[in-house]
Amino acid sequence: MQKILIWTFTSLLAVIVPRLSLAQTTLGDKAPEDIQVHSKKLKPTHQQTKRQKILLKKAKVKHTAQYEYYARVEKAAKEKQKLMKKLATPQYSNPLYYGHKKMPKKNPPYKMKYCKECGIRH
Repeated sequence: MQKILIWTFTSLLAVIVPRLSLAQTTLGDKAPEDIQVHSKKLKPTHQQTKRQKILLKKAKVKHTAQYEYYARVEKAAKEKQKLMKKLATPQYSNPLYYGHKKMPKKNPPYKMKYCKECGIRH
């Protein structure tokens, strides 16, 4: 009986001692190659991508009152920009006008007349 107890004790000791030495290591002590790192992004599910597509789509309705209002405002702003650009240039910047409201006609020399406004023949 005593031999059986000694034999069981030694066999348990042989099994438990290596396990106790491994118990000292924890997850933080493991080598970096043992820890799995997820380097790839997780793919969203089909339903999530479908929701994102729906949220990112622009509305195709263009005949709402709000849309028409903003279209009118943008058109008016463009027209005002054109008008401001035209008014920014001086009235008589072209030297061919000679101070006239309308550009004088270029006549051949035998038809030229003396002009009362600018004092030049044209």
